[in-house]
Amino acid sequence: MSLIGSPSTATRFSFEVFPARTAAAALALGHAVQHLAAAGPDFVSVTYGANGSSRAETLDLLRYLREQTGVLPMAHVTTVGSSRAELRELLHGFLDAGIHDFLALRGDPPRGVPEQDFDPADALSSLELTELIAEVRAARPPLTSVGRIAVAAYPNGHPRSRSRAADLDWLVAREQAGASMAISQLFFRAEEYLGFVEEARAAGLTIPVLPGLMPVTTDRQLRRVAELAGQPAPPGLLAELEAAGGYAPELGVAHTVELARELIAGGAPSVHLYTFNRHEAVLAVLRELRLLTPDPLA
Repeated sequence: MSLIGSPSTATRFSFEVFPARTAAAALALGHAVQHLAAAGPDFVSVTYGANGSSRAETLDLLRYLREQTGVLPMAHVTTVGSSRAELRELLHGFLDAGIHDFLALRGDPPRGVPEQDFDPADALSSLELTELIAEVRAARPPLTSVGRIAVAAYPNGHPRSRSRAADLDWLVAREQAGASMAISQLFFRAEEYLGFVEEARAAGLTIPVLPGLMPVTTDRQLRRVAELAGQPAPPGLLAELEAAGGYAPELGVAHTVELARELIAGGAPSVHLYTFNRHEAVLAVLRELRLLTPDPLA
């Protein structure tokens, strides 16, 4: 599969959600998921808390997606705080539940441990997890081991990265281990993603790289997203959100639409939207991009 599609290839989309932490949040999430599912995404990925903190909730949400919607669920799997044997058991549990697609991640350091102080030897790497998923699948009976493996890509570099070349080599190694797509961490400028993909292709990567986007709704959320991305928040967008009193979803939607149009024009075949467990903003983005008919549940 190639990142660059022909002009007739329709751009697609996918979503990310996370397990609810309260009963009220679960009710709101169920409502959002129904709207997201009705949009017809390629898949919906479900995050997995550090050290397995939301394991049960993650599996419940994945089962809900599989059994109550027509959506293909993708399970995040992280290695921090879990042994190889525990991860093997977890993967078999997902497969037994009919969950076949995985996003293989090392995951965040334990709570309170800065990234720079975390010893990566304390957890399997995302490469080792990718290999383990392929190994577990190979041991399954026929027709029960189909599915895709996604991995993370970092257009602006991983916090532990030594260099852009090292980042690209690591991404190519995970493709060779069985990854069939990559999903990018957040970024704010199209050239950051497009330049990264161009260099990745030159390094030998062939799998699609889906750009990860989030239409922020508040200035506080934008600052948090910028912190996670390790990049300064776009000053114009931040100033506009602040001038609007801190809450202006339409501004986040407009910024994401403009960014997505540049990405699609540059060859991105799909956009992966971080929903923050709300459907309104991401569906507004897709409507503006003409990738979505009016919400059938509206």
